[in-house]
Amino acid sequence: MHRLLAIACCLTLLLTAGVATAKDFKSNTAVESGYIWMFGYDTRASSMRMPPTLCYGGTLFQIIDFPWARNMVAEVNYLYTKIRGESFDWEGRDSNLFDLQWQNVAFNVGYMFEGRRLHPYLSMGPGVSIMHYEDRADERINELNFSFNLGGGVEYTLWETGMAALERVDLGVRLRYFYIDKKEMFNDGNSGVALTLRLNLRW
Repeated sequence: MHRLLAIACCLTLLLTAGVATAKDFKSNTAVESGYIWMFGYDTRASSMRMPPTLCYGGTLFQIIDFPWARNMVAEVNYLYTKIRGESFDWEGRDSNLFDLQWQNVAFNVGYMFEGRRLHPYLSMGPGVSIMHYEDRADERINELNFSFNLGGGVEYTLWETGMAALERVDLGVRLRYFYIDKKEMFNDGNSGVALTLRLNLRW
């Protein structure tokens, strides 16, 4: 817990120091929804099945121009899903149904390739995963884990408003890989892949 707080404080200081040297800002607010594929590995189970599940979330991000680089991205992203999974014992005779609630807050940096209408981008960064596990045997586990994500996407400008307040409206897709630090819940590894549709407003 103390390690996660220290990492979050360091990231906040670094982002604040970096943004303070910027020449220009473009603020963005985005909502997203799609599907996530979660993968869990545990030495107590021969295998685990977690089907693709609906996820949704949002992003606040800035497109920042520095004297030495343009179109850099600094973002805070939130993603949520609730998954019904099943684990199997090593003999293959018994299975255990479980529900997993997963929330992830990520602090990402990246780069956006600004085109006339099409805008590809890349991003990566650390984060915090908040996880709640409950199975049919009434076992409950709550964890706060370090996470790391990387990926990218592309957006297309649907509408350029010509107004100063709302500059444009973009629609796009985003693909990301998540690594989640292993603890008691999945003691041999945990990861996920999310594919989402994103609606973005640039201010």
